[in-house]
Order: sequence, then structure tokens, then C-alpha cells
Amino acid sequence: MTLRLRLLRVQGAHLAGAERDVMGAVTVPGAPAGSIIADEIGLETGFHGAYRLKSFYQPVFRVSGESLEPEALDACAKPMLDGRPVETEMFLLSVAPERERQVRTLCSLLHIGNCHQMREDGLSLHLGFETGRQSDADAMSHLAFMLARLAQTGVAPQALVCGFRAAPDPLAEVSERLLETMRSSGVRLSVDGFGPGQSALERVEKLRPEIVKIDGGWFRRIAPVAPARRLLAKLVEGLKRQGASVLVKGVETPPQLEAALDAGADLVQGDLLARRAMAGSVQELGPLEIDRFFRDPEKVVVSLR
Repeated sequence: MTLRLRLLRVQGAHLAGAERDVMGAVTVPGAPAGSIIADEIGLETGFHGAYRLKSFYQPVFRVSGESLEPEALDACAKPMLDGRPVETEMFLLSVAPERERQVRTLCSLLHIGNCHQMREDGLSLHLGFETGRQSDADAMSHLAFMLARLAQTGVAPQALVCGFRAAPDPLAEVSERLLETMRSSGVRLSVDGFGPGQSALERVEKLRPEIVKIDGGWFRRIAPVAPARRLLAKLVEGLKRQGASVLVKGVETPPQLEAALDAGADLVQGDLLARRAMAGSVQELGPLEIDRFFRDPEKVVVSLR
């Protein structure tokens, strides 16, 4: 399998071992199926069959005193067909099972290549690392592609946070070899979609992540319930004792932000704070004063979904 990077203009782009064909394409030996094409300003689009894949990012904010400071960008891919967005599930139906891991790798490389379009100095990049039921060798290969792409684009491995699902496929085990390689390279880990259940706690104990991400849907269900909020605060406290920062996702209203802050969240993310935007969009990222979400409701952006 090869990943072809047809670059109309790349500043300082080079991959060890890459070969150039007569059309100026860069062929990366062993990369997954599909292609990434960069336009004249370096904005990259992924191609898989008839679909075009675009990088979207949502800011993550750190709670710092009376303000929220930009901390990271959380990346995801959105498929387009004939210039129109389509549901991710529809796109995945077009992907053969044996190609799913390769497409996920393709998306990771795309997000790393595009993050400079949105990224300011000091911001981390959050990517999902789950690649389905794969061998340890496949997982190591996936990581190697990501590290090579980081080196190509000048993003430090320490800026990358790789996420593993809190409720994994029981047949998709994460090896100690993979975890050790990630940590030795400087990559940080997160447990994503954390919610109720013993399996989620076991996942945290095994992976020892730097960040635990509270599932947004679960959080929104319990945020209005006072007893549940008190239990959430105890859960957050316990996760912190294990050395993890806690990110509450899916914050869409001021009361939900208040619930996340009361629970002791270190990091918050959601449409109330900033909507997900496509790479290349103009987006001003700066500190947000917490008080403004409560004293000036007319200026609060609330999700319509």
C-alpha cells in the first residue's frame, strides 16, 4: 500500500526514503491506501475513492483561575461527497474492513499535516489512536507513520496526545511495547469517552494516561442532577490522584460549564466555548473570561444540535 502526497507546494517537506515520480508526487513506501493533496497554501485534503476528507478542529481550554486558556486542538475528519458533507457512518460503509485501519492512519497523517493551519505556539494536538482489531506490528506501524509526519511538519512529539477508547473492543488489546514506545518518544496518552463502568476504570489503570476525557453525552445527562454531580466530583478527584488531568467534553450551556467547574475539571471542551472548525478557517483563539458566560447570556453561543 502507498500513500501518495501530491504537493503543489510544500515548504521544507521531506520524508526519508521518499521517491519522486515524473509528476512531482511523493510516494511514501509502505503508507496506507489513499492520498493527500496539498493546495498552494499547504492546506491538505485526504482522498479515498470518491470521498474527500477534511480536517476539523475544536479547541480545548484549560481552567486557569478566572479564565479559560487555549490548551489544545481536538481533531476529527469529516467526509465530503460531490462537495457536500456526508455522515461518517455512510463513508465508513464504503471502506472495506481490511482498509479501515489504513484509512484511520490516513486521517491521522492528514490532521498532523493540517494542524499548522489552526495551531498557535504551545497548543497540543489531540488525535484518536484506535485502529480496530490489529496486530501489535500494525499498531507500531501506525505510530511510526505519525512520528514521521510529526518530524516532517515540525511538530514536537510532546505536543501530540493519542487517545484510546475507555470501552475498547475486548479483542483489541494495547500492548506494553506500544505504550512504552509512545512514552519514550514523548507522545502523551488519553483515555477517551470515560463514563460509568468498571471497564473504564480498568482502562485508566492499565494505560496510565496523562488525560482522561469525560464522555460528553454522559456528562450532559448527569449535569442537571445534583447527586450525580457530587459523584462526578469524587470521580474527578480520584482520577487526579492517579496523576491524570480531567477533560470534560460536550459543554454546550452555561449550567453545564458550571457543573464541569464545580466537579474540578482541569480542561473543558464544547460548542459553548468554541465550535469545531475546518482547517484553514479564521479562528481567534485567546483566553476566555469565565464570568462572561454567566453575566452576558446574549453573547453565549449555545449548540443548536
